[in-house]
Amino acid sequence: PDNRYRRPVTASHPGGYNQIGVTYDPNWKYSADNGTVQRDGQVLYYFPSDAPHVLKYTLKPDGNESGMLKPKALRILPTTPVGIVQYRLTLKPGEATTLDFKLPVVPVAAGSTDAAKIASASFDTYLPQTTLFWDKILRQGTNITVPEAKVNNTFKVSLIYDLIAREKIGDNYIQTVNDFHYHAFWLRDASFIVRMYDVTGYPIFAQQDLDFFKRWQQPDGNFVSQGGQFDGVGQVLWAYGEHYRITHDRAFAEQVFPAVVKAVAWITEARQSDPLHLLPTTRPGDNENITGHVTGHNFWALDGLKNAVVLAKATGHEAEAQTFHHEYDDYLATFLHVLDSVTKKTDGYIPPGLDGQHGQDWGNMLAIYPGMVLDPNNPMVTATLDATRAKYREGIMTYDDEKDLHDYLAFSNTETELIRDQQELAVKDLYAELVHTSSTHAGFETDIPSWGDRDFEDNLTPHGWFAARLRICLRDMMVREEGHDLHLLSAISPAWIGKGDSIEVNQAPTNFGVVTFSLKSTSANHADLHLDSSFTDPPQRIILHLPWFMKTTKVMADGKTIAISGDRVALPIHVRDISIDWTKRSDSKPLSYDLAVSQYKAEYAARYQRLMQTGKQ
Repeated sequence: PDNRYRRPVTASHPGGYNQIGVTYDPNWKYSADNGTVQRDGQVLYYFPSDAPHVLKYTLKPDGNESGMLKPKALRILPTTPVGIVQYRLTLKPGEATTLDFKLPVVPVAAGSTDAAKIASASFDTYLPQTTLFWDKILRQGTNITVPEAKVNNTFKVSLIYDLIAREKIGDNYIQTVNDFHYHAFWLRDASFIVRMYDVTGYPIFAQQDLDFFKRWQQPDGNFVSQGGQFDGVGQVLWAYGEHYRITHDRAFAEQVFPAVVKAVAWITEARQSDPLHLLPTTRPGDNENITGHVTGHNFWALDGLKNAVVLAKATGHEAEAQTFHHEYDDYLATFLHVLDSVTKKTDGYIPPGLDGQHGQDWGNMLAIYPGMVLDPNNPMVTATLDATRAKYREGIMTYDDEKDLHDYLAFSNTETELIRDQQELAVKDLYAELVHTSSTHAGFETDIPSWGDRDFEDNLTPHGWFAARLRICLRDMMVREEGHDLHLLSAISPAWIGKGDSIEVNQAPTNFGVVTFSLKSTSANHADLHLDSSFTDPPQRIILHLPWFMKTTKVMADGKTIAISGDRVALPIHVRDISIDWTKRSDSKPLSYDLAVSQYKAEYAARYQRLMQTGKQ
């Protein structure tokens, strides 16, 4: 019922897209022979039979140590490990051996063509093939390179994790979150993953995923992928609009516009029948974990209405554009009135629900990103940022009344900090997220108590939403849109600026066109920024952000001195070469991924020692 990959595995998720799960049968017959473990004639896995080994039906000492297990119905529990092969190897100092196991994701019939292909497969053959496959895809999109390998590798592998989680069933590309955990479809996760594809150079993947969204529109016009979750309608409109903004694909806009009209009609009608004239009360059963008017659902609906206006104008529907704009203005005024009343009781903090109930922080953190419903400097935004950051543990957000860590929820605050020019906080957030990734750069979701054993139990990695949020965040740190302006280097780390260091951004799509640039530090006090833009719809301004840890004394653009305003400069639209003179501020503190790791380990060790000595952290 909670979508996680628990045993026994059910036949499928209610969404109907889990092809891995099967219904447990106590009469299954298990056997093993010729390097295969089988269940009812289907191969579960292949094992190397030429090394000394022991075969067992289960982990129980059943005395069977032959090279073959005869077909046998074990009548075991659904959670019993079965089909065990154990190896007894003695290695001399410095000696090595290799054991190759082959596990098909879905069991294959013994003697079939698929079984023969798997049996003959070689790890040494498939590893370079797999590497070439992913390298080819990585070269097709945006590449971001900074002087820290951890950052670069996490950016790359996060794309791979989201693509691995895509299923193609018939003509549908179904963006799930993980092949095991949350192996189903959510509009909220998929909307962000689509955005990631769009802003990092994979618009085809984005449109393939978006084509699947339309099947979730209900007869009344609402978009619902999971019962009671009314954020979907805004997320779809937002994702549709953002895809058009960055691709300028009018054919796509015309294709989805009828669905947009129906969705806006649902929002309008739902508000009219609601006592607060907001989206109706609901019980999403997730995220905020409340029943009532969900704050985030209304932020999303407003974000969606903004892009509904964009799509109406793009397709020449001026009357609808005016109607949508009027609905947005009325909705925003109503929502702000409710927020003002609610936050007077919370010292400005925007709560998860608007009816005074307790809930978990989630959509209430979306006032600024992705749709900038409120002004970045609105006191409610500041209060909410401060209140949610106070719930951080180990540098990242918590969930379930601060009991557990949450590995991607804080990205909403990080994006807000970028827009508010809180550079240092944003960089610290990035490092905190990276500290909590696995050895293969995978993020989890939750279920890990802070300063605990970091065991996420069955909340399996990699989490596709984490992967998308991290890629979007790093991209936005490098290059992002804000209204009609293009922002460069909104937040960079002190570890990326030093003699011989460089930051490279290649083929980054934006709403204005494709941006490529490099920032190279020729000395401790000088850097050169080379910008190679290909604008199709030029921005009104290009804003270059200057690092908080550097004191910038001079900026020249194509040989002309540019005025410095605080920690930013406005560059000419078609500038190519920027020269920067600066010195590191004496009060700036070191900051890097390695330092973040060492600080985390030191704090962890100190807490462990206190726990051993006092029984408390």
